[in-house]
Amino acid sequence: MKFLNVLVSIWTGQSDRQNNRFSRWVAVAALLACSTPLALAQLTTADILGTVTDPTGAVVANATITVTNIDTKAERTVTSNASGEYDVTLLPVGRYSVTAKAPGFKIATTDNIAVEAGDRAQTDIHLTTGAASETVTVQAETPLLQADNATVSSTVTAKAVQDLPLNGRNFVQLVALVPGANEGQGNGLSSGGRPDDRRTNAAGLSVNGQDEALNNWIVDGIDDNERVIGTIGIKPNVEGIQEITVETNSYAAEAGRTAGGVISIITKSGTNHFHGSAYEYFRNDKFNTRSVFQTAAQGPKPELRQNQYGASIGGPIFRDRTFFFFDWEGFRQVTGITDIGTVPTLAEYDDINSLNGGTPQDLFSTTNGTAQAYATGTPINPLMLNYLKLFPAPTNSNLSSNYVISPNKTQDYNTYDAQVNHSFNSNNQLLARFSSNDVTTFTPPNFGTVNGVQISGGRYNFDGPASNKAYQYELAYTHIFTPSLLMDLRAGYTRINNLSLPLNYGKGVDQSVIGFPASMTSFSPFANSLTPISVGPFGDLGDGAYVPLQDVDGTYQYTGTVSWTKGNHNFKFGGSLVRRQARNVQSASAVGAYSFNPESDNNADLLQQQNNQLASALLGAFTSQVRDYDLFPPDYRSWEPSGFAQDSWKITPKITLLLGVRYDLFTPFTEAHNHIANFDYLQALSDTPSTVSSALKVAGVNGVSDTAGVKTTIATSRRASVSPTRLCPKPFFAAVMD
Repeated sequence: MKFLNVLVSIWTGQSDRQNNRFSRWVAVAALLACSTPLALAQLTTADILGTVTDPTGAVVANATITVTNIDTKAERTVTSNASGEYDVTLLPVGRYSVTAKAPGFKIATTDNIAVEAGDRAQTDIHLTTGAASETVTVQAETPLLQADNATVSSTVTAKAVQDLPLNGRNFVQLVALVPGANEGQGNGLSSGGRPDDRRTNAAGLSVNGQDEALNNWIVDGIDDNERVIGTIGIKPNVEGIQEITVETNSYAAEAGRTAGGVISIITKSGTNHFHGSAYEYFRNDKFNTRSVFQTAAQGPKPELRQNQYGASIGGPIFRDRTFFFFDWEGFRQVTGITDIGTVPTLAEYDDINSLNGGTPQDLFSTTNGTAQAYATGTPINPLMLNYLKLFPAPTNSNLSSNYVISPNKTQDYNTYDAQVNHSFNSNNQLLARFSSNDVTTFTPPNFGTVNGVQISGGRYNFDGPASNKAYQYELAYTHIFTPSLLMDLRAGYTRINNLSLPLNYGKGVDQSVIGFPASMTSFSPFANSLTPISVGPFGDLGDGAYVPLQDVDGTYQYTGTVSWTKGNHNFKFGGSLVRRQARNVQSASAVGAYSFNPESDNNADLLQQQNNQLASALLGAFTSQVRDYDLFPPDYRSWEPSGFAQDSWKITPKITLLLGVRYDLFTPFTEAHNHIANFDYLQALSDTPSTVSSALKVAGVNGVSDTAGVKTTIATSRRASVSPTRLCPKPFFAAVMD
């Protein structure tokens, strides 16, 4: 899929009469616009710009402007142009001072200018006449409006990240506070409650009503997106986050890529001063009351043991040249979960466990005719008897909801970030970063352990062990050719391995406990678990559906940006190449599934209906059966090249015109072994019954391409076109009146 974006924006501070003219011009141009631009963000740096004037308001050309990072003492020097304007680009986020010198004027210094990712901070300098040995210092104030930037965005600062209360220290909760952003679906793939991603610190987020999978997550300028399920890659430790910028609309040509939000995370780096922290947060059931769903008669209060602790340290290795920052956090949690389910009554339980096969004359303690008919002269299926013996004894005398248990769910994780920044000289800077997340989770069975087998109690409970591992490497290099020409290069690699397994995976319980022949599971390495069955109103026996699940991603990225200031223009050119590799292993029912739900006798009471269903199960008379599994685990591949060109043209001190164009290409998936197919519906409509099979396109077969016939095309519609292979917005226009 290809798309081409054109962006034109105006910032102006004209009179109302002039604004009306601009507004009419904006309205006409807006008719040419459609959709929201998509792009790959490069939002790791900021710009400081402004105009130098004398006491009369006249511009001062050829003034020497020095921008100094307060924390690292790194300096950048430029000269104001004939219009008195200066522009210092590609600055790391942080606090700066700006000093201006010109013959016949006092030195002017503006201190403590805080810039955030994507900022174009307007810092005008007013020189006063006097000796160059004198200095006038002005304390900077954060402007309420960025007059040189039309992007709709919000920033969560390091202070907010540190000070605002976070349950579980999940920074995504802070992003959800941004206008236009809301928490994602409670049962979404990135909610933490699905086998796709078990991390409790969920990353589900909806921006402007868009699906949570459409966001673009960026860490220090590196793509941090998992493309198969649309979740986040690595999650930096809160202690190591400098700021989070969230763009929600009117993206510049150098940023975007998505119809959702652009969430750019900047991690901390070291400074000339040593800084560190150590902390622990804990929760304990000793301080909590009992759940309203669990009474004292049902057992002890569920446990809660949660400890979250960590430390960070940063500082100089060589002052003014080399800096480091490291943070680590550990998390240990034991949570009692109250589960309520339905199992056979105590009388039914005793009857089941007293059977040893044969043809008993009295199957259950009831005189219901159907149950007696099943019992008399009909052999019991030994496999189903083994299954029913896995039901635990009820914990109360109710007919339904008669089993209550509070097993412990456990989760442990370790996450850390390490970063080194080095300045070879004033023109060459290097950044190296490594981030790691390692999470292990165990979701306990709802029906406990019976005869050495863990009993899920629900086919879609997704009980079992899971591990989520992610790490990311980044290397960034900035070179200053001249004060007006700079280059920023970045390379990164992100690895994600999410694995969720059934409770009894790899234990061979289908053969050793139930008695299935080995041939039932030998056809697939992912079929080694307890085949699930469903019996009437009772909880399921067997392992969950849709597991085992494994999602393995490897993303390579290379990006480059050149910034060139020429007169009143600041040009930016950039490109990016992303190579994605993804393996997704998941079958709905790799070992199969059986249901025993015969039609109920409406004249019988509930107990008699349950007895009938148990009797039907003992006969092996299933009402439905299914098996669904992948023949081969797919190994997907795709490319995402992109490029942009952008011009920020300051026409007058109060009018800035931003022109931009961007091109992105998202190629269709291929499969490393050509295990991919596609069905051409349009061809099938014109085929005859004897030739319709040719509409099935198998990669590499009969001349079919490695994309299984899916083409990379450009949509011609003026509206955004969305399909599995195309997502193509058209030109976009935005204007902001200052």
